Formats: sequence, C-alpha cells, structure tokens
Amino acid sequence: MIKTIFSLAMSAILCSSSFAQCIDFDAKSELASRFKANQGIVLDTKTSLTWQRCSVGTTWSSDNSCRGEAQYMSLIAAKEMALSLDGGWRVPNIDELYSIADPNCSNPSINSEAFPNVIEMSEGAPYWSSSKVEDLPMLFYFIDFWDARADGHTANFSLAVRLVRDN
Repeated sequence: MIKTIFSLAMSAILCSSSFAQCIDFDAKSELASRFKANQGIVLDTKTSLTWQRCSVGTTWSSDNSCRGEAQYMSLIAAKEMALSLDGGWRVPNIDELYSIADPNCSNPSINSEAFPNVIEMSEGAPYWSSSKVEDLPMLFYFIDFWDARADGHTANFSLAVRLVRDN
C-alpha cells in the first residue's frame, strides 16, 4: 500500500504540468471520454453543452492548440462580449462551469486535451460564471481551473472567461 502511494506521488511529481494530475484515474478517463472536440469547440456528451475550447482572447490554431493570451475581463464585459458574438455564446452558470472541472484532478483540474492552455496565473486559473452567490448577491461565483475551487468576486474584477452555448 505504501509503495503504491509512493509510486503515485512520484508519478505526479514527474508528470508534465501541462497534463492534469488525478487522484482517481477512472475520473480522468471518464473526463477524457465525455468530451468530443471538433476544431475550436467541444461537445460535452454528459451535459449536451457546447464549449469554446479556448479561453476568450485566444483562438484555435491548426496545430491543435490555443494561440494568444487569455483576456481577463470583468463579468459585465464578458457578458457584453458574449452577446456580440453569433451562435448563442454566453457566460456559463456555476453548475455548467463546475461540470467541466474535476476535483480529483489538479494542475489543471480540467481536461487539458479538450481545453488546452489553461495556465496558472499568480492566483490560480479563475474563470467567471454568471451565477450570483446567494448569501452575498454582490458577488458572483468563479471556478479556479487549477484546483477546481469555487469562490466569489465582484462583477468588476477581471478574470478569465470560457464561453458555452446550448447544443
């Protein structure tokens, strides 16, 4: 048992930071099998939602990666930007956003093949949701895709954005 734990710990240390480190390897394979990527979009077969593969500010490239830098913006600006796009894109609610995170994984806690280039910033990898925190309505939830942690912030604070639409 100790030898297995040590081996898992060493595997996590030796793993490249571009791939998630998962406690539950079944969870990692489940996450990998449920996302169907097609160029710059991903269909989540579990929720039937379609996601943009790249963070706002980056674009899908022919070399199967996101190019550019993620644009951090206020929630207000993110909602306005999403409305300006064709195709029904919007800022996800907290349940939708959390559905693509896996608390058993970290560095990042999101499928890095389906959603490449999630980069840890000084405060993790925080992404906006459109959901208000019930007990504190001046705050909105966000998910840190580095460790699958949920927290709240005011709508004027700048965070990363990943857009979604109904399939």
